[in-house]
Amino acid sequence: LHRDTQKCAFKCSYALVAGVDRDVVKDPITDPGKKSKKGRLTLEQTDSGEWITKTEGRGSAEKDVLVEVYKNGKLLVDHKFNTVRARSNGE
Repeated sequence: LHRDTQKCAFKCSYALVAGVDRDVVKDPITDPGKKSKKGRLTLEQTDSGEWITKTEGRGSAEKDVLVEVYKNGKLLVDHKFNTVRARSNGE
C-alpha cells in the first residue's frame, strides 16, 4: 500500500516565478494515468455533497476548503492525527 497503488501524491501545481504566475503539470507519456492537476487548485463541495477539485484558478475562494499548511518551509498548522482521522470519517 503506497502512493502509486492509491494513485495519490501531492505535487506542485502552481508557482509564482519572478512575479509571473506559472501552472505546473506532470504528464508522463509512459503513463497517462499519472497526469497531475495544474494551476491554482480549490476543493469544493457541491450541493449534492460531492467533492470536486477545480483547476487552473477556476474555483471559488469562498467555497475552497483547502488550508495552507506549509509556506516557505514553515509549518503554519500543526494538525493532530486524531483530528485528521476524525475529519476523514466525516466528523
